Amino acid sequence: MKVIAVANQKGGVGKTTITRELSAACALRGYQVLAIDGDPQGNLTSSWVDSNVYQYTLAHVLIEPEPTKNVRNPAPISLDYALLETALPNLDIVPADIRLARFEQQPNYMDHRLKNQILEHCKEYDLIFVDCPPQLGKLLTTALYASNYVLIPCAADAMGLQGLSDLAYTIQQIKKNVNNPLEILGAIVNLYKPQRNLSAEARETVESAIDLIGYVFDTNIHDYSKIAEAPSQKLPISLYAPNHRASDQIASLTDEVLDKLKMPRQKIAMVKKEKKEK
Repeated sequence: MKVIAVANQKGGVGKTTITRELSAACALRGYQVLAIDGDPQGNLTSSWVDSNVYQYTLAHVLIEPEPTKNVRNPAPISLDYALLETALPNLDIVPADIRLARFEQQPNYMDHRLKNQILEHCKEYDLIFVDCPPQLGKLLTTALYASNYVLIPCAADAMGLQGLSDLAYTIQQIKKNVNNPLEILGAIVNLYKPQRNLSAEARETVESAIDLIGYVFDTNIHDYSKIAEAPSQKLPISLYAPNHRASDQIASLTDEVLDKLKMPRQKIAMVKKEKKEK
């Protein structure tokens, strides 16, 4: 099991898009994949499932409930209760909504709960992708505590690297003090517009920050409308527009990511796991 946080404190760089497309692509290649929505905006959740199909969210897992008259010290639910199958074979999701924002007020000892819950309840998954919120805070910290790797999407624009040094410092401190195995898998140049000189300059700027991020993936993900349309159909780009250039780019990026993880580009077995009893 490999846990990958998709993180960048800057909003609008395509973290959710990268999370959903990579997790879907790996699932379609036969891997058992879990996507965890760690952003209170819940965009990853709504891109796969409707709000009326789930009862529990990541908030129920990470946030201590308020005491009641009958229960003095209520406990959060286990992560396995929040696991939800998507329509895509081999891909499950842990949903999120605005209630997750309350995690920022939780005591510090809860920062390790996601890691512990993943270790206890998610052993059957090959890959777990965590979509992180666009700010430095407790939600990002708990995701980094739980992860083995970090993927950093960067927008191909003048502001694409804003705050990257702060994110790299946060990762470095967590690696040093809490989660030594944590590694930056690399940066992904997203929202690329080849007709604009600014995009090429932005990629050069990302590459110039190699001392911070360690690696930049070769594949640029272009700013195609098809990728933006796919979530409304609850489909990955490879099924929504299989012959489009965007599908080829996601496939190429998936190859690169699996290579970096030292995993086969295609898993031989492609069997949907049995839904486990709770």
